[in-house]
Formats: sequence, C-alpha cells, structure tokens
Amino acid sequence: MKKSYTIPMIYLDNSSTSFPKAPGVAERVFEFLSKNGRNINRTTSGKSYETVNDLITLRMDIAELIGHEGEETVFLNSGLTESINTVLRGLLSEGDHVITSSTEHNAVMRTMESLGIEYSVTRADKDGRNNLDEIPKLKRTNTKAIVFSIASNVTGVVEDVEKLSSIADELKLPLIIDTAQALPYVDIKMDEWGISALCFSGHKGLLGPEGTGGFATTREFARRLKPLYTGGTGSFSESFKQPEILPDKFEAGTRNIPGLYGLYESVGYVKSHLEKIREKERKNIMHLLSGLLSIDGITVHGDKSEKRNAAISISAKTKDNAILAERLLEHHQIETRVGLHCAPSAHKVLGTYPEGTIRLSPGPFTESDEIEETLRAIREETR
Repeated sequence: MKKSYTIPMIYLDNSSTSFPKAPGVAERVFEFLSKNGRNINRTTSGKSYETVNDLITLRMDIAELIGHEGEETVFLNSGLTESINTVLRGLLSEGDHVITSSTEHNAVMRTMESLGIEYSVTRADKDGRNNLDEIPKLKRTNTKAIVFSIASNVTGVVEDVEKLSSIADELKLPLIIDTAQALPYVDIKMDEWGISALCFSGHKGLLGPEGTGGFATTREFARRLKPLYTGGTGSFSESFKQPEILPDKFEAGTRNIPGLYGLYESVGYVKSHLEKIREKERKNIMHLLSGLLSIDGITVHGDKSEKRNAAISISAKTKDNAILAERLLEHHQIETRVGLHCAPSAHKVLGTYPEGTIRLSPGPFTESDEIEETLRAIREETR
C-alpha cells in the first residue's frame, strides 16, 4: 500500500486512529467545503440533493461491508461512542440487565454505569479470550441484551461473532456488537447472523476522518429504540414529535457532512482494496508479533495466534513502560500508545492493571522496513 504522507516517523497507533487516512480523503473534505457546503433536507438546491445522494451511497457501501441490506437503517453520527450511547440509552432502563464481556471498552462500561444497568461478564482466559459458553448461564429474567466488543483494543482477541450470534438467537436476546477494532478486517454477515445492532467507527480501520461513524440495526430493532437526540431533521417539520421515518429518527440536527464526505471516500477505497488491505494487515501483525516474541526484554500480552487483530500489547521487563514509549518516540520517532487504552477491564484480565501496556498497532500503510526498525529500536532500548 502506498503512503500519502512524508512525515519522517513510524506510526504504530492505528488502534487509536488510522494514519495516514485513505488516499483522497483530505481532498474530498476540501472539495465539499469549497465547492458544495450545503446541508441536507434544508436547502432547495442541486448541491443539497447531490449531498443527499452521496450519503445514500455511503450508507449503501457500509451496508455492503457489514453484510446488511437496507441503507435506511445505517445511521451516521460522530462515531462509535455516540452509537453505543444511542443504542444502550435507547433500549435500556435502570434495573435492566445485560450480558457483556470482561474485556469491554469504557464506551460500554461507563454507559451502563451511568444508566444504573446491572450486568454480568463472561470470564476470559489469561490471553483475554472470553468463554462464550458461559453466556446462557448468565441470563436473568431482566436480561435485555448481549453487548460485546468483537475485537479487543488491548488483548488482540477476535471473538467468534457467528457463535455469539447463534447463542443470542437461542436465548432470544438482541445482540449489540462493537466493531471499532474489527472492521474491515473481520468478515461480518450482519443479516445472515441475526445481529440486532452493529456500531462502527469511521476513523480506525475504515481509514476516514475522526468524528465519523455510526450504527446499523434491523428495522424491528430500530422501532424499539428511543432516539438519543431530538430536533430538526428537515422532515415532518409541522410536528413537535421526532419523526419515526428512518434514518431521520436517529439523525436530528446537522451531521458532520465534511467528515462524512471523507468517510465516503475512505469507505470506497476500503471496498475496492479490501483483500489487499486484509492481506497487508495480516502480514504486518505476524511480522511484528513474531519479532516481539523473540525479544528477551519484552512480555507480549494477549492473543499470540494468527487469528487476532493489530492491537499488540507489550510490557518491558526492566524498564517503565511510559519511559520506553517516550524513548521510542524521542529517539526513534516511533509513535505508540501507553496506558490503559480506555479499557481497564481488559487490563485486569491480562494482569496489567493499573500500569497498563505499550500498544503497537500497525495499519495497512505500515511497511515491513518500519516494523524491522521498530523491533531494532525496542531491542536497543531494553538491553
């Protein structure tokens, strides 16, 4: 994959946000702001209609990536955190119960805590793989949903989402999944597997701008949800009630249309290069993982198999993680992330709480020579 930047650095923090973005993203955002700039459903102009049609195309492209039919049930917003809040706050009330994993991100955990939701978590092994077979035993009379991140941003574990969907179906519970660290690398068949709601981030694996993302639902599930926000939609303006028509029900106010144009461009790029992106990511993961496992001064935490994502967590045996991360940046221009990664539950499973880990996450534009330089730098700094 060809880089579109010239900054002299090695960027290994793609689990936080992708960089560089897909080719053409910045140009597409600039083009919209400089040549269009219209809102949707508010302005009577050809440019406004063009924007509406382009966002329909974006919804259709995302639906295709996740195995979902019906672009009107792909809702666009600021990202996965807003999506999780929309779905959980729209479905649950205080006193309800959900089943979730023991390695969830704070987007889920803090939302449940703020709602006063009771929850039970599956146990995970020392590498962070959750025991899905425990889920039926965790169901209660007040259980309203199963909420699961299908790829961890700390442990690297990719859950068996098809099995998870089968269990949810047997228990007659809606399955809500977080795909922030999964798309587009995990092949998801939303409709075939009966997933009720799928939340996605635009700025990670989809290679788009920050502040973009959304969620997709079945039509039946969308009817059950209360909207997180209410307000102007440009439709049914004579009524003080939020329209039930989709996608308007969940898209009150003005969308981040410049950002969504960037996402439009990046999703198109991902779709047309999907197999190459997946192959490159797999090679980068195994190259970096095998090299790290060979360094005496480093402990690799989490999944060490080939069936994992690009979030690789490590600790230095003889040096403070924060100091090592700083030295990698200052001495070698290698960007990583150090700490708890907004997922303290996952670190408690790994035994790395409260110190956290250094996380290295290559992306589709990471080159093999950059991985080799990273491994060399870590060996040098941990002698």
